[in-house]
Amino acid sequence: MSRKQRGKKTSDPAVREKRRRVKRLHEITAADDIRYRGPISYQGLQALGWACIVASVLRLILAIGGSRDPRLAADTRGLMDVLTFLVPLPLPFLLIANFSRILNNSEGYKKQLLRNSLAAAALYGFSWLFFSRYVVGLAMQVVKQPDQIQPLMNEYFAKYNPQGFIAFNLFIDLFLCTLTMYFLNAHPKRIFTGKKVIILRLFALLPIAYEAASIWLKIQSALGKIILPFWSFPLLTVKPPMTFILFLFLSIHMSGREMRFRKHGRTHEDYLEYLKTNRNAFHFSICLVIAMVAATFLDFILAGLVSRVIAGAAGVPVEDSEPYMRCVLAAKAAGFGQSWPLLLAAPVMLLYSYNKVPRLPIISLLIPVAAIVIIILMVFEAVFQGISYFVPDNQKVDIDMIRILLPRIAQMLSL
Repeated sequence: MSRKQRGKKTSDPAVREKRRRVKRLHEITAADDIRYRGPISYQGLQALGWACIVASVLRLILAIGGSRDPRLAADTRGLMDVLTFLVPLPLPFLLIANFSRILNNSEGYKKQLLRNSLAAAALYGFSWLFFSRYVVGLAMQVVKQPDQIQPLMNEYFAKYNPQGFIAFNLFIDLFLCTLTMYFLNAHPKRIFTGKKVIILRLFALLPIAYEAASIWLKIQSALGKIILPFWSFPLLTVKPPMTFILFLFLSIHMSGREMRFRKHGRTHEDYLEYLKTNRNAFHFSICLVIAMVAATFLDFILAGLVSRVIAGAAGVPVEDSEPYMRCVLAAKAAGFGQSWPLLLAAPVMLLYSYNKVPRLPIISLLIPVAAIVIIILMVFEAVFQGISYFVPDNQKVDIDMIRILLPRIAQMLSL
């Protein structure tokens, strides 16, 4: 058939219907796949996330230095603008990378749950050891009233941090998202099989309840109704509530998608094969972009509603600006209205393919190690530059004092 003949419209209704008809989900096979595959894999998102974490630490170092040196602040103003743009992006990149690894079933739920739970526990143990053992313990050793150290720290922390907490353990969020996906999408071969699988699905209420409890504690702390102890900070969730709702929606969407796929006689194994196609990866990316944009705008609406609910529960009239603003700040402290980083990360998702397998999977283990090493080196360099820059000449130690101290130190070590 010539190009001219192909361009002509046919009068046969059956042919026109065949051309217009789009295949349904359960009819798509590997033969219907498309060529386009996003160049970014979950490994790329992981690298972007950790790069943004490094940028966040660099911004903090420059902000501290700029507060002491106006010249440094002026010289790094442009760089600070770029770093400020990158600060909120680690969470969406790392969460989506984690989500795709589960969805692609490259490791399975058990490895994901084990890794995230161990990382969350390790960060909790390190923070507890550093603060409770060394910061508080060392302060108790040098004061006459050691029992007053903890209340004093709580008082000053509340003074300089009105919301009353610091949420920093990102691995708690990764663990909760992984656990939710497991409960909603897993197909166990023992215990919860057949109709009993509904029991496993209901277990998804547990991480949802943990998320709700964390939000409630943050709001109560920001309102000044409770004082959260320092040991509870690593147990709080970091991500905004709408981000968790987004991933809950994606989990339910993927579960419902499989149900529609299998409704017409296809099997779970057929669905797993379909998940590996470029067509499904591209459709998932489009769905993810739409969901991220919608979640951002819905979050602004939800922030206003939550602020009014908090004000209503506290008996604060909306017209009373100052107390009502405190309710608004409490909602903000809990993460409502803070999902706008999803809007910034959304365009990247069009270049992302969740089922793309990296050539060197071991790099996924090296990325966080490399980022942590870079952060440690930056902190050491900042301390070095800070000491050499901010210590005036009249406060520097005389070399003769070192000559006097060295024999005494050597004598103490010999004992």
